[in-house]
Amino acid sequence: MYKLLFITDTNIGGRAGAEQHLETLVRNLNNKSYQAHILQLAPTVPKMNGNIGHSTFSHLPTNRVVSLNGFNTIYNLIRLIKKNHYDCILSYFESSDIISVIASFFTKNKALISSRRDTGFRHSKKLKWLYRFLNKRFKVIIAASEAINYSLSIEGIDQSKISLIYNGVDLDRFQNINAQKIRNELNLDNKTILLGMVANLTPVKNHRIVINCIKKFHENSIKIHLVLAGDGPLRNELEEYVKSNALENYVHFIGRRKDIPDILSGIDVFILASETEGLSNALLEAMAAARPVVATDVGGNPEVVLDGQTGYLIRKNNLDELYQAIKKLIESKSLREKYGQAGFDRVKKNFSVDTMVNKYIYAIHAATVN
Repeated sequence: MYKLLFITDTNIGGRAGAEQHLETLVRNLNNKSYQAHILQLAPTVPKMNGNIGHSTFSHLPTNRVVSLNGFNTIYNLIRLIKKNHYDCILSYFESSDIISVIASFFTKNKALISSRRDTGFRHSKKLKWLYRFLNKRFKVIIAASEAINYSLSIEGIDQSKISLIYNGVDLDRFQNINAQKIRNELNLDNKTILLGMVANLTPVKNHRIVINCIKKFHENSIKIHLVLAGDGPLRNELEEYVKSNALENYVHFIGRRKDIPDILSGIDVFILASETEGLSNALLEAMAAARPVVATDVGGNPEVVLDGQTGYLIRKNNLDELYQAIKKLIESKSLREKYGQAGFDRVKKNFSVDTMVNKYIYAIHAATVN
């Protein structure tokens, strides 16, 4: 049996894309062949200890790597690795990458995998320099999209070390859904056009341009609604912006939700206006719910959305393109149904959980070969 240690900067109980991906991955590992433990480094987490399927998870809060707290994390990680003799260590995000590499020096673990979830757009010059060293220590580096793969090649990483593995969507979650739930909650009938976004309320997701688009529709006497699922540091600011534009009866903030399949199945069009993306779980889930999508042509989005077939790709920060793409879809129910079905078929064929898990298993075996 392979003993696996997953280390993540975030957590296992959240609703962000990487958190959902990691939960789906460990939940679907064959428990007769793989024993997994997830170590959460986020300062606060929804659940500190527990089980996900046959896998376990625990919490080791870490603020900064270069600090007494960070050194304590490294010390405890070394003890954990020596105690459990893990065959392979997989790290998610920057702190986890750094800590896993440092710990490997003291535990002699050579089977290290780094799973990259974005294009490194937040990396400082110092961190980019550090990754030149870190990348040499990883046996395998997983890219969640071709866009990420390209960014890794720019860093000078040999393609033979990179494994492209798309996120997988659990289509079973989209069975027996309640498509009326969100409309009943918002007191909207089925004739009302309802757009939806599922995204953390952070600058990179660019909710403001979507709110501006709703405003433009209303200025043209098209009274459509927008539901925003997610939370984050911009919530108060965005709510005030909505009120200042007299849209509070049309833009609905519903916070973090566990019933995302129900919500997605109740909207007419899904919007993703991000300024950058790795590979969006929310985008895949919207297509799994057979919703047509309008997404920015950034990061991994063009690898998911087929422009003019499953929805539309637009340039980022382009209000007019966003407006025109949504307008085409809300004016034609048959077009929405056509693109929605094509999106579902695409996810089912290319972004299944089984495919994702099998490719991770292959990467793990490749990393453990001496």
